[in-house]
Amino acid sequence: MIKAVVFDFAGTLFGRPTYPWLSPQHLSVLRAPAPYIARMNAAERAVWDARDLTALANRSAYWTLFRLAGLSMPDSIFQRLHDPAFWLPYPDTAAALEVVRPLKVGVLSNISWDIRGVFARESLSVDAFLLSYEIGVSKPSARAFEAACVRLDVAPDECLYVGDDPVSDGAAVKAGLRFEQISTAPVGRRQPVLLEALARHGIN
Repeated sequence: MIKAVVFDFAGTLFGRPTYPWLSPQHLSVLRAPAPYIARMNAAERAVWDARDLTALANRSAYWTLFRLAGLSMPDSIFQRLHDPAFWLPYPDTAAALEVVRPLKVGVLSNISWDIRGVFARESLSVDAFLLSYEIGVSKPSARAFEAACVRLDVAPDECLYVGDDPVSDGAAVKAGLRFEQISTAPVGRRQPVLLEALARHGIN
């Protein structure tokens, strides 16, 4: 029996509509960073892998990413990437968070800043936020998912994790959780997918 549902944040519950303030070159790097990550030396790769554990590591990681692509990273770009005003809920987010009640509900996110204010702005509430920079571990580590289960006081096999990334989110199954992968796209372009995903697990 599912007693708790934990959601990813970016690309699952919230997203951005567009990036009008990003150049096409910067946007291309963000959407396909793998070639530049492959060029990082050991120290740079260590910072990249830890980018969601501290704000400093996050800034350094993206500065390196853009540098390797031959681009600069003005403060305005970094600030907007982390500005709550640029994060919007998907049209089906509120309905999904409503339908999961009275189950326990959490958000587990690889992120280096506090997203609670974004939820408060939209009058959306969950029982627990597990943010990588606060818990000291990020997905796909099993410890991140285990921390969510501990915080919600459920066994792993009683918890469903919903996310869009088959690697970082899909690692939930290695920690013993159930996993439902959803498709993602910018806000305004993604079709409603959350309610259907929950219904596949008998939550409706």
